[in-house]
Amino acid sequence: MATNATSTMILDGDFDKMDFRGEVVDGHLVTKGILADQAAIDSIPVGIYVLEKDATVVKCNKAAIAGWGRTPSLGASEKYCGSHLLRYPSGEVMPHELAPPSVVINNGATVRNADVICEHPNGNRLLALVNVFPIRDNDDEVIGAVNIFRHNTSKTVPGLLSESASNSDSEIGEGEEQ
Repeated sequence: MATNATSTMILDGDFDKMDFRGEVVDGHLVTKGILADQAAIDSIPVGIYVLEKDATVVKCNKAAIAGWGRTPSLGASEKYCGSHLLRYPSGEVMPHELAPPSVVINNGATVRNADVICEHPNGNRLLALVNVFPIRDNDDEVIGAVNIFRHNTSKTVPGLLSESASNSDSEIGEGEEQ
């Protein structure tokens, strides 16, 4: 799948034809296609991050960092998500191991249009619309996952900042060009 075509599909939310591939080399995920090109994923104004099969966050783009309000420790102890704290739309804390990427990592399913609140270390919160896909090898085995998320401005949930405040704190786009 061409990088430009994949980028357009991500921005348009056209996930039906998305197929993410990689391989395991020396025990670690090596992504293919757009996920192998850091500059390409950094140019997409929605959060994108990659997990190995053990749920370790190994790669993310600039929009993901903006959405989380922090830079995660890639390839180390960060599991399932790089957000400081996750919450359900109700405001209750969501353990990282129960976050949408866990469904994909553990059973190969795809998670579409889930709402998750990412809480920054400073307490600011962002409602994210989350889509998580498996990364498969040539044998179609799940070897990782990719989470694509954007600021969900169509809903309001308890404890979120007003729109003007959250827009100034985050570069997470809604499909617009940078």
